[in-house]
Amino acid sequence: MRTRKAWIGLSACVLALGLSGCRTDMWVQQRVEAQDNSEFYAMKEPIQGFDGKIYGLGSRPIPANTIPYGRLQDPNDPFLTGKDAQGNLLRTLPPQVKLSKELLDLGEEKYNVFCSPCHGRAGDGKGMIALRGQWPRPVPSLVDQRLVSQPIGYFYGVATNGFGIMYGYGKRMTPEERWAVAAYVRVLQLSQNANPKDLPEEDMMKILESASNTNTGRQIATRSEGQ
Repeated sequence: MRTRKAWIGLSACVLALGLSGCRTDMWVQQRVEAQDNSEFYAMKEPIQGFDGKIYGLGSRPIPANTIPYGRLQDPNDPFLTGKDAQGNLLRTLPPQVKLSKELLDLGEEKYNVFCSPCHGRAGDGKGMIALRGQWPRPVPSLVDQRLVSQPIGYFYGVATNGFGIMYGYGKRMTPEERWAVAAYVRVLQLSQNANPKDLPEEDMMKILESASNTNTGRQIATRSEGQ
């Protein structure tokens, strides 16, 4: 009996000590949810709510003239603007961007994700959104001569800032990725407007041999002879 009472007493002491350490002030304290109003971080021009309280931003505003660590860049750098010092669109890639297979692979990946739903995988303006009629007007074909003649900086600028009802991807892709997309658009333009005479003779013969009995082979042969 005494042993049982001793165990009960010991258990009660342990329980009491445990309960004494359970404080609720940490999880019931006032806090500000993300993007919520805050009295502590009041705006420069405080707004008075319908309840009479002064409200501000739920996050501290960034001090003026500050730049995130590691992002100190000249805002007029052609790498960021797509234009030279005179404001003309770049006709070549900026020095920071080197043309390579890796760059074009990156451009293809980003183009297929962000651009192909409207402009199509081939750049002909026949993406799924366009085919379903979810675009209020015809989607431009990137491989038409009108856009083929545009400098590469044009496509970087459109990818950055958008055009018409197309919104920009400046906050969805890095500058490197946008230049990669611009370079890949050039690849699409070249591929869709290719001249068979530009191919080496041995490559041309391989194509004709493999497609000699198809419409594609006859079209290529006819096109080559006509040019």
